[in-house]
Amino acid sequence: MEEIISQQQSAIVTLYNEKLVPVFLQKITEHHKVILKIEELQKKLTSKSFEKEDKDLVIIDLNTYKANIETIVSSYFSSLNLEGEVLFDAYYTSLNIHLETVNEVLNRTQDKERFLGLETDSKILKFQKTIKHLLFKVSKIPLKTTNVFRKTKKEVIFWGQEIPLKNATEYYFKSELTNKLAVVIEAFYKEISEITNKYWSIDKQIDAAIELFLENNVPLIFSDELFSGIREIPAAETRIEHYKLVFSEIYEATVLKYTNALYKVDTIELSASFFKTHKIIKYQKSVVEKSQKEELLWQNTMSVFKSDWELDIEIHQIVFNVLLNYSELEKSIHKRTTIIEKELEVIKKYVHAVKLVITDKKTSTAIKNSIVSELKNLKTTFQEIIDKTTTLVSNQEISLQINQFEESTQSTLKTLSTKRAISTDNNYVSKTTTSSINYISPYELVSYQSWSSLAGKIKQAKVDLNVKVTTFIEDINALDNIIEFNLESALSLFENISQENTPKKVALEGLERSEEKVENLKNTLANLNIANAELLLPSIEAFNKSILALTDTENIVEIRLIIAKAKSIEKSKLLKKKVINNAKNFIPIALLFIKTNYSKSVAFVKSILHKTGLFNEITEVNSDLSDFLKQAEKALDELPYVYQRLFRSETLQNEALFIGRIEAIDTLQTAFSTFDKGNFAATIIVGERGSGKTSLIHYFLNKNKQITKTIFLSSNVNISETNEFMNFLNTSFSKDFSSIEEWIQFFNSGKKRTIVLENVHYLYFRKVGGFNVLHQLSAIISATKNNVFWIVTSAKYAFQYLDKLLQLSELFAFTIEMNEIDKETIKEALIRRHKISGYNLYFEKPPVFYLSKKFLKSSLEAQQESLKEEFFSDIHKIAQSNYKIAFMYWIRSTVMVSGSTIHMRSLKTIDTSFLNKIAPIKLLMLNSILLQERLDMKDIVELSSLDAQHTQNIVHNLQEKGLLTIDDGEFYTINIFLYRQITSLLKSKNVIH
Repeated sequence: MEEIISQQQSAIVTLYNEKLVPVFLQKITEHHKVILKIEELQKKLTSKSFEKEDKDLVIIDLNTYKANIETIVSSYFSSLNLEGEVLFDAYYTSLNIHLETVNEVLNRTQDKERFLGLETDSKILKFQKTIKHLLFKVSKIPLKTTNVFRKTKKEVIFWGQEIPLKNATEYYFKSELTNKLAVVIEAFYKEISEITNKYWSIDKQIDAAIELFLENNVPLIFSDELFSGIREIPAAETRIEHYKLVFSEIYEATVLKYTNALYKVDTIELSASFFKTHKIIKYQKSVVEKSQKEELLWQNTMSVFKSDWELDIEIHQIVFNVLLNYSELEKSIHKRTTIIEKELEVIKKYVHAVKLVITDKKTSTAIKNSIVSELKNLKTTFQEIIDKTTTLVSNQEISLQINQFEESTQSTLKTLSTKRAISTDNNYVSKTTTSSINYISPYELVSYQSWSSLAGKIKQAKVDLNVKVTTFIEDINALDNIIEFNLESALSLFENISQENTPKKVALEGLERSEEKVENLKNTLANLNIANAELLLPSIEAFNKSILALTDTENIVEIRLIIAKAKSIEKSKLLKKKVINNAKNFIPIALLFIKTNYSKSVAFVKSILHKTGLFNEITEVNSDLSDFLKQAEKALDELPYVYQRLFRSETLQNEALFIGRIEAIDTLQTAFSTFDKGNFAATIIVGERGSGKTSLIHYFLNKNKQITKTIFLSSNVNISETNEFMNFLNTSFSKDFSSIEEWIQFFNSGKKRTIVLENVHYLYFRKVGGFNVLHQLSAIISATKNNVFWIVTSAKYAFQYLDKLLQLSELFAFTIEMNEIDKETIKEALIRRHKISGYNLYFEKPPVFYLSKKFLKSSLEAQQESLKEEFFSDIHKIAQSNYKIAFMYWIRSTVMVSGSTIHMRSLKTIDTSFLNKIAPIKLLMLNSILLQERLDMKDIVELSSLDAQHTQNIVHNLQEKGLLTIDDGEFYTINIFLYRQITSLLKSKNVIH
């Protein structure tokens, strides 16, 4: 028996020491390594001297520290999550294998002690043993009697016992051991929680010092007693030795119970049924369930602990990143203002030089001549300097920097987690029930509670900065007027010389005041960051303070209640609607209404038809509409400067404002890759005037810096003769060729190049022989396809005409059509530009018959949202694929600028139904212009079937009514405001497709 017990002990102790104990001790070792890493980071940070360091560098160090802490904390706590696995799974697996080698039962004779009372036995057991011993003696009387007559006596043997060896071994070294280890696991989790919490406490003290540093702008200093709480934490070796001893004690106690059980089982002291298989299974199940339940509670604690600490970390990282974003804003503005200051210095030097010239003159004649000379220079040299400076100021896009700060901050906020666990008791050294865990969204809390206030201030900062920049440009432009007025005043004094105000004195005083103005402009630049700081820094500090409150769980609960209440109010407003009248009653009521109120009903029906677009009264071109069509540029000039620059129709080269056209860019990229591989890849980009063809090319070239040799060709006049084409090419390339062959040879010589030929529709004229230039161009493109990457642009309807007539598309490997843009893209393009300006928007109401009762009874906020969506729907219907149309209608829809708000008129009030009455001859004339985009009067007369005078009268009439505008002083083109309506009308007449 002793040998069997010894064998089992030997086998199981090996499993215990190899498969169970090391796993647990490894957990302790890993935890100790983690806290040492945290301690190292904390001591490294707190040992630094930040007193003389730049604040940005301090924040970068703090941000790095938080990022490193987060990595350690997240990794460690994640490793504690067993995800359903048993902690000592390796041990149990090996034990199950061992149990397969153990005999089910073991038969042996009971020991004498099983029949005799022992001092350690209870009274009942002693009594039971006495009865058992008596019965044993009685049972052996026959044996003893027969032994009297036997020569060889039979031995009197104690009763036998059947030991369920396998079940007993499983019971004690699996179920019972698991039960006993629960105490150790409890102590382990409690210990790592207590120790880790001490390091979190240090982190919180560091946070307190950081917040003091940020709020009061004092040096970042840490307490000398920061690490006093961890001095008594035992070393890893001490912790391991302690747990080794605990494990040894538990094992020895289990072995002792196991041994005693084997000797006593199947006796009155321990029934054999105790180790029945079903009982073993039941007990094992209850032990595992209890163990898993306890494990879950501790996993809850660790999960909430991890979540809470990580929330603290990410909140501080948000604070640091917002501050760094603002610092980048200041640096960016400072960099740009420094560039502008250099240009202002050029102005100052010019003014100073003028002052020196006049100062050096001694005689009256010399002074007068110098003043006259400088007045002439003002109109040329000085005006060029002023223009260069104002252009430079606008190109710095100072207001866009605040927009980038806003976008960077929003991107930072999006890194916030959307789900974090918090506990109601915040006790991380005890088990946590699932019911006490709540979940929050830090992103929602910050966005709803804190961001809106800062966002409002950022918007205000944009408006203020735009006003400053606009005023700044106006002040620069006023400099030449100031100088001119003073010099003219000085010049007038020569006719009536005064002893008090001599011409020289007046001139010099005026120039000195101009110098002072330049200095004032420099001061304005220097104060831009100061003004921003006065407006934004308090809001940033309030924002930081607000989100730092989220590091306190009690504050989180309170904020959640506030948000829930606010959302409930919003929801109730949205759900508050009137019940619609019963449909059965509506028809008779409507009929009665029509009968009794005929005229009102007619007006009502018309208003509905107006809204749906099914009815439009045909009108003449009234003066209001004519003014609207012809005064777009004037409207633009009356807008704030920044707004003008954002919506001017010049080719877009600012990548940040390029939106949409993804498929077109991809196709152009594919075309270039095809050319790069030596294949034919000539590309034509087809779109309406203003659809963004040239902007697309610039964006593509900016994205492909490897395309260095790019030549842009664009004719200022219409070309249809060979000699004109040769002159155009010779002028463009500074050559003197006279044949197509020479040009082919030139293009095929040297390195590969990219040629962008814009407006190919300028290279033909609808007459006999008017397509020769296009044929010659085709020959050049075909013959130079391996050495030249051709990108050609064409007006949409001209291309359709030329393709049908000459199969122009066959000349190109790739055709990119600037198709219709969806409403959201148009909206984004407009709103992005508007948003950069920082102004507010207010949409004016259209006439009342466009408005529903629901609209009129809704709140102002709801009305504005409705008008906004209708405005974008209307502008999309008009613009379709055309950005320029959208931008021009946006500009022309501005009614006024009131403070920081731009008022927009409704597009529904624009009535162009008069086009339906336009005479066919006028339509054909408009079509002729559309097919070549622009024509001069001579070309229009040549294409017209009418005599010259009649044709000129029609053209002037179309221009007067606003259907045509003049470009470059001689070319007639369709007014961009009526471009969509005219093309739609021509389509309806099957003139174009």
